[in-house]
Amino acid sequence: MADRAEHASLQEYLRAVLAPDERERIGLITFNHWSFAVGTVIETVLEARAMGSDVVVGFWADETPVPDVGWRASRSIARLARSSTRDQQAERALIAAGVPRGVFVAPPIRRWRAQGLPDLPDPLTRTGIRGLRYRGADLGPAILEVPPDDNTPIREDHVWPRRWVHAAMRSYAWAYDQARELIRQQQLGTVVVYNGRFTHDRAVAAAAAAEGIRVLYYDTGGYDSDFDLTEATTHDWAHLQGRMRSMYDGWDEGERDAIGSSWFINRKSHSDAKNLRFIGAQTRGHVEGLPAADRLVVFFSSSGDEIAELDIDWAEYLHSQEAALLNLANECRKRPGTSLVVRTHPHMRLKPSGDLVDWETAVAAARPDVHFDAHSAVDSYTLMDEADVVFTYGSTAGVEAAFFGRPVVVMGPSAYDLLGCARRITDAEEIGASIDNPPTPNPSGAIPYGLMMQRRGFTYAHAHDIGNDAIELAGVTVAEASENTLKASDAWRKARTWWLTRA
Repeated sequence: MADRAEHASLQEYLRAVLAPDERERIGLITFNHWSFAVGTVIETVLEARAMGSDVVVGFWADETPVPDVGWRASRSIARLARSSTRDQQAERALIAAGVPRGVFVAPPIRRWRAQGLPDLPDPLTRTGIRGLRYRGADLGPAILEVPPDDNTPIREDHVWPRRWVHAAMRSYAWAYDQARELIRQQQLGTVVVYNGRFTHDRAVAAAAAAEGIRVLYYDTGGYDSDFDLTEATTHDWAHLQGRMRSMYDGWDEGERDAIGSSWFINRKSHSDAKNLRFIGAQTRGHVEGLPAADRLVVFFSSSGDEIAELDIDWAEYLHSQEAALLNLANECRKRPGTSLVVRTHPHMRLKPSGDLVDWETAVAAARPDVHFDAHSAVDSYTLMDEADVVFTYGSTAGVEAAFFGRPVVVMGPSAYDLLGCARRITDAEEIGASIDNPPTPNPSGAIPYGLMMQRRGFTYAHAHDIGNDAIELAGVTVAEASENTLKASDAWRKARTWWLTRA
Protein backbone atom coordinates (compact mmCIF):
# COMPACT_ATOMS: atom_id res chain seq x y z
CA MET A 1 0.00 0.00 0.00
CA ALA A 2 1.38 3.43 -0.97
CA ASP A 3 2.25 5.92 1.73
CA ARG A 4 -0.34 8.59 2.32
CA ALA A 5 0.31 11.66 0.18
CA GLU A 6 -0.76 15.26 0.69
CA HIS A 7 -3.96 14.66 -1.29
CA ALA A 8 -5.99 11.46 -1.11
CA SER A 9 -7.54 11.79 -4.56
CA LEU A 10 -6.81 13.76 -7.72
CA GLN A 11 -10.52 13.73 -8.54
CA GLU A 12 -11.36 15.33 -5.21
CA TYR A 13 -8.65 17.92 -5.73
CA LEU A 14 -9.86 18.86 -9.22
CA ARG A 15 -13.40 19.22 -7.94
CA ALA A 16 -12.17 21.42 -5.10
CA VAL A 17 -10.03 23.84 -7.11
CA LEU A 18 -11.95 24.02 -10.39
CA ALA A 19 -15.45 25.40 -10.87
CA PRO A 20 -17.84 23.19 -12.88
CA ASP A 21 -17.34 25.21 -16.07
CA GLU A 22 -13.55 25.12 -15.59
CA ARG A 23 -13.43 21.34 -15.37
CA GLU A 24 -15.95 20.69 -18.13
CA ARG A 25 -13.20 20.66 -20.78
CA ILE A 26 -9.56 20.29 -19.73
CA GLY A 27 -6.52 20.45 -22.01
CA LEU A 28 -3.14 18.97 -21.18
CA ILE A 29 -0.14 20.10 -23.24
CA THR A 30 3.27 18.65 -22.59
CA PHE A 31 6.61 19.47 -24.19
CA ASN A 32 8.92 17.20 -22.21
CA HIS A 33 9.73 13.51 -21.79
CA TRP A 34 10.34 13.40 -18.04
CA SER A 35 8.78 10.36 -16.40
CA PHE A 36 6.92 12.22 -13.66
CA ALA A 37 5.51 14.66 -16.24
CA VAL A 38 4.18 11.94 -18.50
CA GLY A 39 2.89 10.07 -15.46
CA THR A 40 1.04 13.21 -14.34
CA VAL A 41 -0.61 13.52 -17.74
CA ILE A 42 -1.72 9.88 -17.60
CA GLU A 43 -3.20 10.21 -14.13
CA THR A 44 -4.90 13.54 -14.85
CA VAL A 45 -6.48 12.27 -18.07
CA LEU A 46 -7.91 9.20 -16.38
CA GLU A 47 -9.10 10.97 -13.24
CA ALA A 48 -10.61 13.90 -15.14
CA ARG A 49 -12.49 11.56 -17.48
CA ALA A 50 -13.67 9.51 -14.50
CA MET A 51 -15.35 12.58 -13.02
CA GLY A 52 -17.04 13.42 -16.31
CA SER A 53 -14.70 15.99 -17.84
CA ASP A 54 -13.92 16.09 -21.54
CA VAL A 55 -10.15 16.00 -22.05
CA VAL A 56 -7.77 16.74 -24.90
CA VAL A 57 -4.07 15.94 -24.81
CA GLY A 58 -1.29 17.50 -26.83
CA PHE A 59 1.94 15.50 -26.71
CA TRP A 60 3.88 18.25 -28.47
CA ALA A 61 7.45 17.64 -27.33
CA ASP A 62 8.54 16.87 -30.89
CA GLU A 63 6.71 19.80 -32.48
CA THR A 64 8.37 22.94 -31.09
CA PRO A 65 10.80 24.95 -33.29
CA VAL A 66 13.43 24.63 -30.54
CA PRO A 67 13.43 21.47 -28.40
CA ASP A 68 12.12 21.97 -24.88
CA VAL A 69 14.48 21.68 -21.93
CA GLY A 70 12.83 18.34 -21.11
CA TRP A 71 12.88 16.96 -24.66
CA ARG A 72 14.78 13.70 -24.85
CA ALA A 73 14.09 11.90 -28.10
CA SER A 74 13.02 12.57 -31.67
CA ARG A 75 10.05 10.59 -32.93
CA SER A 76 11.65 10.33 -36.38
CA ILE A 77 14.88 8.97 -34.96
CA ALA A 78 12.94 6.63 -32.67
CA ARG A 79 11.05 5.24 -35.65
CA LEU A 80 14.30 4.58 -37.52
CA ALA A 81 15.70 2.86 -34.44
CA ARG A 82 12.50 0.81 -34.05
CA SER A 83 11.81 2.47 -30.74
CA SER A 84 9.30 5.02 -29.47
CA THR A 85 9.39 8.11 -27.29
CA ARG A 86 7.96 8.16 -23.79
CA ASP A 87 4.93 10.22 -24.82
CA GLN A 88 4.17 7.86 -27.72
CA GLN A 89 4.16 4.99 -25.25
CA ALA A 90 1.92 7.01 -22.93
CA GLU A 91 -0.58 7.54 -25.72
CA ARG A 92 -0.66 3.81 -26.43
CA ALA A 93 -1.10 3.07 -22.72
CA LEU A 94 -4.00 5.50 -22.39
CA ILE A 95 -5.71 4.01 -25.45
CA ALA A 96 -5.25 0.55 -23.95
CA ALA A 97 -6.87 1.90 -20.78
CA GLY A 98 -9.94 2.93 -22.77
CA VAL A 99 -9.20 6.53 -23.76
CA PRO A 100 -10.51 7.31 -27.29
CA ARG A 101 -7.93 8.19 -29.94
CA GLY A 102 -9.75 11.46 -30.59
CA VAL A 103 -8.54 12.77 -27.22
CA PHE A 104 -5.03 13.21 -28.63
CA VAL A 105 -4.68 16.40 -30.67
CA ALA A 106 -2.03 17.80 -32.99
CA PRO A 107 -1.08 21.48 -33.01
CA PRO A 108 -4.15 23.13 -34.60
CA ILE A 109 -2.35 25.68 -36.82
CA ARG A 110 -0.96 23.59 -39.66
CA ARG A 111 1.07 26.26 -41.47
CA TRP A 112 2.15 28.48 -38.64
CA ARG A 113 4.28 31.52 -39.39
CA ALA A 114 5.85 33.85 -36.87
CA GLN A 115 4.15 37.23 -36.93
CA GLY A 116 4.52 40.12 -34.55
CA LEU A 117 7.84 39.07 -33.04
CA PRO A 118 9.62 42.00 -31.37
CA ASP A 119 12.85 43.44 -32.71
CA LEU A 120 15.94 42.13 -30.95
CA PRO A 121 17.73 44.66 -28.74
CA ASP A 122 21.39 45.44 -29.19
CA PRO A 123 23.34 44.30 -27.27
CA LEU A 124 21.54 41.09 -26.37
CA THR A 125 22.12 41.21 -22.62
CA ARG A 126 19.76 39.87 -19.96
CA THR A 127 18.34 43.35 -19.42
CA GLY A 128 17.50 43.74 -23.09
CA ILE A 129 16.07 40.25 -23.45
CA ARG A 130 14.04 40.60 -20.24
CA GLY A 131 11.96 43.37 -21.79
CA LEU A 132 10.84 41.36 -24.85
CA ARG A 133 7.09 40.77 -25.14
CA TYR A 134 4.87 38.82 -27.51
CA ARG A 135 1.20 39.70 -27.90
CA GLY A 136 1.39 41.42 -24.52
CA ALA A 137 2.97 38.43 -22.74
CA ASP A 138 6.38 38.34 -21.04
CA LEU A 139 8.49 36.63 -23.67
CA GLY A 140 11.92 37.67 -22.39
CA PRO A 141 11.93 35.97 -18.96
CA ALA A 142 10.74 32.73 -20.59
CA ILE A 143 13.83 32.78 -22.82
CA LEU A 144 16.22 33.63 -19.98
CA GLU A 145 15.07 30.61 -17.97
CA VAL A 146 16.44 28.28 -20.68
CA PRO A 147 19.96 29.30 -21.72
CA PRO A 148 21.54 27.71 -24.80
CA ASP A 149 24.08 25.77 -22.77
CA ASP A 150 25.11 24.95 -19.22
CA ASN A 151 27.90 27.51 -19.25
CA THR A 152 25.78 30.63 -19.88
CA PRO A 153 26.39 32.99 -16.94
CA ILE A 154 23.69 35.10 -15.27
CA ARG A 155 25.81 38.25 -15.33
CA GLU A 156 24.04 41.20 -16.92
CA ASP A 157 26.81 42.07 -19.37
CA HIS A 158 26.92 38.65 -21.02
CA VAL A 159 25.85 38.89 -24.68
CA TRP A 160 23.56 36.07 -25.77
CA PRO A 161 23.79 34.50 -29.26
CA ARG A 162 21.47 36.40 -31.60
CA ARG A 163 20.50 33.38 -33.67
CA TRP A 164 19.63 31.42 -30.52
CA VAL A 165 17.47 34.19 -29.05
CA HIS A 166 15.57 34.59 -32.31
CA ALA A 167 14.92 30.84 -32.49
CA ALA A 168 13.77 30.79 -28.86
CA MET A 169 11.40 33.69 -29.57
CA ARG A 170 9.89 31.77 -32.47
CA SER A 171 9.47 28.69 -30.30
CA TYR A 172 7.69 30.67 -27.59
CA ALA A 173 5.45 32.35 -30.17
CA TRP A 174 4.65 28.97 -31.75
CA ALA A 175 3.61 27.48 -28.39
CA TYR A 176 1.59 30.58 -27.52
CA ASP A 177 -0.31 30.71 -30.80
CA GLN A 178 -0.94 26.97 -30.97
CA ALA A 179 -2.18 26.85 -27.38
CA ARG A 180 -4.43 29.86 -27.81
CA GLU A 181 -5.98 28.39 -30.95
CA LEU A 182 -6.48 25.02 -29.22
CA ILE A 183 -8.20 26.76 -26.30
CA ARG A 184 -10.55 28.51 -28.69
CA GLN A 185 -11.30 25.51 -30.90
CA GLN A 186 -11.85 23.12 -28.02
CA GLN A 187 -13.50 25.72 -25.75
CA LEU A 188 -11.26 24.70 -22.88
CA GLY A 189 -11.92 25.87 -19.35
CA THR A 190 -8.54 24.80 -17.94
CA VAL A 191 -5.11 23.91 -19.26
CA VAL A 192 -2.50 21.83 -17.44
CA VAL A 193 1.22 22.43 -18.04
CA TYR A 194 4.58 21.87 -16.39
CA ASN A 195 5.57 24.21 -13.58
CA GLY A 196 5.38 27.46 -15.51
CA ARG A 197 9.07 28.24 -15.39
CA PHE A 198 10.31 27.23 -18.84
CA THR A 199 9.77 28.67 -22.31
CA HIS A 200 6.94 26.63 -23.82
CA ASP A 201 4.97 26.05 -20.63
CA ARG A 202 5.10 29.77 -19.88
CA ALA A 203 3.81 30.45 -23.37
CA VAL A 204 0.83 28.14 -22.84
CA ALA A 205 0.08 29.70 -19.45
CA ALA A 206 0.23 33.17 -21.04
CA ALA A 207 -2.14 32.07 -23.81
CA ALA A 208 -4.54 30.72 -21.19
CA ALA A 209 -4.38 34.01 -19.28
CA ALA A 210 -5.15 35.91 -22.49
CA GLU A 211 -8.23 33.71 -22.98
CA GLY A 212 -9.27 34.10 -19.35
CA ILE A 213 -9.14 30.42 -18.40
CA ARG A 214 -7.55 28.55 -15.51
CA VAL A 215 -4.06 27.03 -15.45
CA LEU A 216 -2.90 24.14 -13.28
CA TYR A 217 0.80 23.32 -12.96
CA TYR A 218 2.35 19.91 -12.41
CA ASP A 219 5.73 19.17 -10.91
CA THR A 220 7.67 16.45 -9.14
CA GLY A 221 6.06 14.88 -6.11
CA GLY A 222 7.58 14.29 -2.70
CA TYR A 223 10.10 11.65 -1.78
CA ASP A 224 7.25 9.23 -0.96
CA SER A 225 4.71 10.41 -3.57
CA ASP A 226 4.63 10.39 -7.35
CA PHE A 227 3.68 13.83 -8.69
CA ASP A 228 2.32 17.24 -7.76
CA LEU A 229 -0.44 19.34 -9.30
CA THR A 230 -1.12 22.85 -8.04
CA GLU A 231 -2.80 26.15 -8.75
CA ALA A 232 0.47 28.04 -8.38
CA THR A 233 3.75 28.26 -10.27
CA THR A 234 6.93 26.77 -8.84
CA HIS A 235 8.21 29.98 -7.29
CA ASP A 236 5.00 31.15 -5.64
CA TRP A 237 6.57 30.49 -2.27
CA ALA A 238 3.86 32.17 -0.22
CA HIS A 239 1.34 29.73 -1.72
CA LEU A 240 3.69 26.81 -1.11
CA GLN A 241 4.16 27.74 2.55
CA GLY A 242 0.41 28.04 2.97
CA ARG A 243 0.16 24.48 1.67
CA MET A 244 2.82 23.40 4.15
CA ARG A 245 0.87 24.80 7.06
CA SER A 246 -2.44 23.32 5.91
CA MET A 247 -0.83 19.96 5.22
CA TYR A 248 0.77 19.84 8.67
CA ASP A 249 -2.38 20.99 10.47
CA GLY A 250 -4.49 18.36 8.72
CA TRP A 251 -2.08 15.44 9.22
CA ASP A 252 -2.30 12.83 11.93
CA GLU A 253 -0.56 14.23 15.02
CA GLY A 254 0.97 10.85 15.78
CA GLU A 255 3.05 10.71 12.59
CA ARG A 256 3.47 14.18 11.06
CA ASP A 257 6.50 15.15 13.14
CA ALA A 258 8.27 11.85 12.48
CA ILE A 259 7.66 12.07 8.72
CA GLY A 260 8.67 15.73 8.49
CA SER A 261 11.76 15.21 10.64
CA SER A 262 12.91 12.25 8.57
CA TRP A 263 13.55 14.50 5.57
CA PHE A 264 16.01 16.62 7.54
CA ILE A 265 17.65 13.68 9.30
CA ASN A 266 18.27 11.80 6.06
CA ARG A 267 19.89 14.83 4.48
CA LYS A 268 22.18 15.44 7.44
CA SER A 269 23.24 11.78 7.54
CA HIS A 270 24.01 11.87 3.78
CA SER A 271 21.37 9.16 3.27
CA ASP A 272 19.31 11.23 0.84
CA ALA A 273 20.37 10.12 -2.64
CA LYS A 274 18.79 13.17 -4.29
CA ASN A 275 20.89 15.49 -2.14
CA LEU A 276 24.17 13.85 -3.10
CA ARG A 277 24.41 15.92 -6.28
CA PHE A 278 24.87 18.88 -3.95
CA ILE A 279 26.94 17.41 -1.13
CA GLY A 280 28.65 14.55 -2.96
CA ALA A 281 32.06 16.18 -2.50
CA GLN A 282 31.56 16.73 1.24
CA THR A 283 32.77 14.41 3.98
CA ARG A 284 30.16 13.69 6.60
CA GLY A 285 31.09 15.19 9.98
CA HIS A 286 34.14 16.98 8.61
CA VAL A 287 34.87 20.58 9.49
CA GLU A 288 38.20 22.34 9.81
CA GLY A 289 39.76 25.77 9.79
CA LEU A 290 37.09 27.55 11.80
CA PRO A 291 38.26 30.78 13.41
CA ALA A 292 38.45 31.06 17.19
CA ALA A 293 35.64 33.47 17.91
CA ASP A 294 33.25 34.42 20.68
CA ARG A 295 30.48 34.51 18.10
CA LEU A 296 30.53 32.57 14.83
CA VAL A 297 28.30 33.78 12.01
CA VAL A 298 27.93 31.41 9.06
CA PHE A 299 26.50 32.51 5.70
CA PHE A 300 25.13 29.85 3.31
CA SER A 301 24.79 31.09 -0.26
CA SER A 302 22.04 30.32 -2.78
CA SER A 303 22.38 29.39 -6.45
CA GLY A 304 21.94 32.71 -8.23
CA ASP A 305 20.63 31.29 -11.50
CA GLU A 306 17.65 29.74 -9.74
CA ILE A 307 16.39 33.10 -8.49
CA ALA A 308 17.66 35.48 -11.19
CA GLU A 309 14.37 35.75 -13.08
CA LEU A 310 11.95 35.77 -10.17
CA ASP A 311 9.34 38.48 -10.62
CA ILE A 312 10.00 40.26 -7.35
CA ASP A 313 11.18 43.62 -6.09
CA TRP A 314 14.84 42.99 -5.29
CA ALA A 315 14.94 46.12 -3.13
CA GLU A 316 13.05 44.04 -0.55
CA TYR A 317 15.97 41.61 -0.47
CA LEU A 318 18.88 44.01 -0.01
CA HIS A 319 19.08 44.33 -3.82
CA SER A 320 21.24 41.22 -4.39
CA GLN A 321 22.96 38.33 -2.68
CA GLU A 322 26.33 39.98 -3.19
CA ALA A 323 25.14 43.20 -1.54
CA ALA A 324 23.59 41.24 1.32
CA LEU A 325 26.86 39.39 1.95
CA LEU A 326 28.92 42.60 1.85
CA ASN A 327 26.61 44.26 4.38
CA LEU A 328 26.78 41.20 6.62
CA ALA A 329 30.58 41.15 6.47
CA ASN A 330 30.77 44.84 7.35
CA GLU A 331 28.49 44.36 10.36
CA CYS A 332 30.52 41.40 11.59
CA ARG A 333 33.73 43.46 11.40
CA LYS A 334 32.18 46.14 13.61
CA ARG A 335 31.76 43.60 16.42
CA PRO A 336 34.87 42.44 18.29
CA GLY A 337 34.97 38.71 18.76
CA THR A 338 32.61 38.06 15.84
CA SER A 339 33.85 36.04 12.87
CA LEU A 340 32.16 35.37 9.54
CA VAL A 341 32.40 32.11 7.63
CA VAL A 342 30.99 31.83 4.11
CA ARG A 343 29.90 28.48 2.74
CA THR A 344 29.40 28.66 -1.02
CA HIS A 345 26.56 26.50 -2.26
CA PRO A 346 28.11 23.21 -3.43
CA HIS A 347 25.84 23.23 -6.49
CA MET A 348 28.05 26.01 -7.84
CA ARG A 349 30.46 23.22 -8.85
CA LEU A 350 27.98 22.41 -11.61
CA LYS A 351 27.03 25.95 -12.56
CA PRO A 352 28.47 28.18 -15.32
CA SER A 353 32.14 28.91 -14.71
CA GLY A 354 31.54 32.63 -15.16
CA ASP A 355 28.97 32.65 -12.36
CA LEU A 356 31.39 30.88 -10.03
CA VAL A 357 34.12 33.42 -10.81
CA ASP A 358 31.72 36.33 -10.22
CA TRP A 359 30.56 34.90 -6.90
CA GLU A 360 34.08 34.19 -5.67
CA THR A 361 35.01 37.75 -6.60
CA ALA A 362 32.10 39.00 -4.50
CA VAL A 363 33.19 36.81 -1.58
CA ALA A 364 36.74 38.13 -1.84
CA ALA A 365 35.39 41.70 -1.77
CA ALA A 366 33.43 40.92 1.39
CA ARG A 367 36.60 39.56 3.06
CA PRO A 368 35.07 36.98 5.41
CA ASP A 369 37.32 35.34 7.97
CA VAL A 370 36.96 31.97 6.23
CA HIS A 371 35.47 30.91 2.90
CA PHE A 372 34.61 27.28 2.20
CA ASP A 373 34.22 27.19 -1.56
CA ALA A 374 31.96 24.98 -3.66
CA HIS A 375 34.59 22.23 -3.82
CA SER A 376 35.35 22.13 -0.09
CA ALA A 377 34.99 18.79 1.69
CA VAL A 378 33.66 20.56 4.79
CA ASP A 379 30.26 19.16 5.72
CA SER A 380 27.59 21.85 5.54
CA TYR A 381 25.57 20.19 8.30
CA THR A 382 28.46 19.99 10.72
CA LEU A 383 29.29 23.60 9.89
CA MET A 384 25.78 24.80 10.71
CA ASP A 385 25.99 22.98 14.05
CA GLU A 386 29.03 25.14 14.89
CA ALA A 387 27.29 28.42 14.04
CA ASP A 388 26.00 30.79 16.68
CA VAL A 389 23.76 32.31 14.04
CA VAL A 390 23.10 31.29 10.43
CA PHE A 391 22.48 33.85 7.69
CA THR A 392 21.38 32.89 4.20
CA TYR A 393 19.94 34.40 1.05
CA GLY A 394 17.22 31.76 0.91
CA SER A 395 19.20 28.54 0.64
CA THR A 396 17.55 25.32 1.83
CA ALA A 397 20.39 25.27 4.36
CA GLY A 398 18.43 27.91 6.27
CA VAL A 399 15.43 25.71 7.03
CA GLU A 400 17.74 22.76 7.70
CA ALA A 401 19.75 24.81 10.20
CA ALA A 402 16.49 25.88 11.82
CA PHE A 403 15.39 22.27 12.24
CA PHE A 404 18.70 21.44 13.90
CA GLY A 405 18.25 24.23 16.44
CA ARG A 406 20.21 27.15 15.03
CA PRO A 407 19.00 30.77 14.95
CA VAL A 408 18.39 31.59 11.27
CA VAL A 409 18.18 34.95 9.49
CA VAL A 410 16.96 35.07 5.87
CA MET A 411 17.97 37.98 3.64
CA GLY A 412 16.60 36.73 0.30
CA PRO A 413 13.56 34.97 -1.18
CA SER A 414 12.85 31.62 0.42
CA ALA A 415 10.27 28.88 0.80
CA TYR A 416 10.30 28.91 4.60
CA ASP A 417 10.42 32.49 5.91
CA LEU A 418 6.68 32.41 6.75
CA LEU A 419 6.86 29.22 8.83
CA GLY A 420 8.16 30.83 12.02
CA CYS A 421 11.49 29.00 11.94
CA ALA A 422 13.58 31.93 10.64
CA ARG A 423 13.64 35.70 10.79
CA ARG A 424 13.33 37.48 7.46
CA ILE A 425 14.98 40.89 7.23
CA THR A 426 14.57 43.39 4.42
CA ASP A 427 16.93 46.21 5.37
CA ALA A 428 20.67 46.34 5.91
CA GLU A 429 20.09 48.10 9.23
CA GLU A 430 18.48 44.92 10.56
CA ILE A 431 21.62 42.84 10.06
CA GLY A 432 23.50 44.16 13.07
CA ALA A 433 20.50 43.74 15.35
CA SER A 434 20.13 40.15 14.18
CA ILE A 435 23.76 39.42 14.99
CA ASP A 436 23.45 40.93 18.46
CA ASN A 437 20.01 39.46 19.16
CA PRO A 438 19.47 36.41 16.97
CA PRO A 439 16.00 34.91 16.65
CA THR A 440 15.05 32.21 19.12
CA PRO A 441 15.56 28.79 17.49
CA ASN A 442 12.29 27.13 16.50
CA PRO A 443 12.91 23.61 15.16
CA SER A 444 9.22 22.72 15.17
CA GLY A 445 8.52 25.56 12.72
CA ALA A 446 10.66 23.79 10.12
CA ILE A 447 8.86 20.43 10.29
CA PRO A 448 6.00 21.36 7.91
CA TYR A 449 8.67 21.99 5.27
CA GLY A 450 10.03 18.47 5.70
CA LEU A 451 6.55 16.98 5.63
CA MET A 452 5.83 18.74 2.34
CA MET A 453 9.10 17.54 0.82
CA GLN A 454 8.29 13.94 1.78
CA ARG A 455 4.62 13.68 0.86
CA ARG A 456 3.54 16.58 -1.36
CA GLY A 457 1.11 15.97 -4.16
CA PHE A 458 -0.37 12.61 -5.13
CA THR A 459 0.39 8.95 -5.53
CA TYR A 460 -0.58 7.05 -8.69
CA ALA A 461 -4.14 5.69 -8.73
CA HIS A 462 -3.84 4.06 -12.18
CA ALA A 463 -0.21 3.77 -13.25
CA HIS A 464 2.27 1.49 -11.51
CA ASP A 465 5.89 2.42 -10.86
CA ILE A 466 7.97 -0.53 -12.09
CA GLY A 467 11.39 1.00 -11.42
CA ASN A 468 14.13 2.19 -13.75
CA ASP A 469 12.23 5.42 -14.35
CA ALA A 470 9.33 3.55 -15.93
CA ILE A 471 5.65 3.04 -15.22
CA GLU A 472 3.06 0.55 -16.47
CA LEU A 473 -0.57 1.12 -17.41
CA ALA A 474 -3.03 -1.38 -18.88
CA GLY A 475 -0.20 -3.77 -19.71
CA VAL A 476 1.79 -1.11 -21.60
CA THR A 477 5.21 0.01 -20.34
CA VAL A 478 5.94 3.72 -20.49
CA ALA A 479 9.70 4.20 -20.35
CA GLU A 480 12.63 5.95 -21.95
CA ALA A 481 13.31 5.50 -25.65
CA SER A 482 16.09 3.12 -26.66
CA GLU A 483 19.70 4.03 -25.95
CA ASN A 484 20.46 4.40 -29.66
CA THR A 485 17.52 6.77 -30.02
CA LEU A 486 18.68 8.87 -27.09
CA LYS A 487 22.25 9.09 -28.35
CA ALA A 488 21.25 10.04 -31.89
CA SER A 489 18.69 12.58 -30.61
CA ASP A 490 21.25 14.14 -28.29
CA ALA A 491 23.75 14.43 -31.14
CA TRP A 492 21.11 16.16 -33.29
CA ARG A 493 20.27 18.56 -30.49
CA LYS A 494 23.91 19.43 -29.88
CA ALA A 495 24.48 20.06 -33.58
CA ARG A 496 21.46 22.36 -33.72
CA THR A 497 22.58 24.22 -30.61
CA TRP A 498 26.06 24.66 -32.12
CA TRP A 499 24.52 26.14 -35.24
CA LEU A 500 22.33 28.56 -33.28
CA THR A 501 25.13 29.69 -30.98
CA ARG A 502 28.18 29.88 -33.22
CA ALA A 503 29.71 33.28 -33.77
